[in-house]
Amino acid sequence: MQRPTRFAILVLTLVAAPLFAQSHGPHHSRYPNTASNDPQLQIPADQAQSCFVPDTKFTGYEQFEQFDEYPHPASRGYLCIAIPPGKTFVIDHLFAEADYDAELPAPAEWYLDTTNGGYQSMIGFAATRVGALTANPHYMLSQSVHLAVNGGTRVTLIMHSYYVGSSNSVNETPGTASLLISGHWE
Repeated sequence: MQRPTRFAILVLTLVAAPLFAQSHGPHHSRYPNTASNDPQLQIPADQAQSCFVPDTKFTGYEQFEQFDEYPHPASRGYLCIAIPPGKTFVIDHLFAEADYDAELPAPAEWYLDTTNGGYQSMIGFAATRVGALTANPHYMLSQSVHLAVNGGTRVTLIMHSYYVGSSNSVNETPGTASLLISGHWE
């Protein structure tokens, strides 16, 4: 058997060394609209206390609504409705509106995050600017959907309006808001 030459060892070292020296950043999901890819989509743990748990009969059509009235209100960018455990609730229509305290630098895009245990799904919706009775910029989302959520699921609307300022810092445009989901039990 022939021993490798010094040239072969040098070539192998030059080719293999960069592979072992690579540094890997944080893991990113293959889905673009997930918290691991976008820090503004990460929901703080302290939002759990402001998740509205509605009363329900678990029959027919029902609607659940949360207003900007909790210790961590929509001005922090979140409205949450906890679907009571039991049956499956199918969201047929999603309606939300928000008054921002300042002009938005870009069109508003809100995300509906559904979390049940370790499973999370996120859908983005474009909010439309509409007329307002006040001077605040008013945005609205009215969308027919067909989204089944199991009982025990947290449905959170993420309504941040983040933008990067001139100093590369992330700024937030606060406001007030409401979220209404209507649907039926299966």
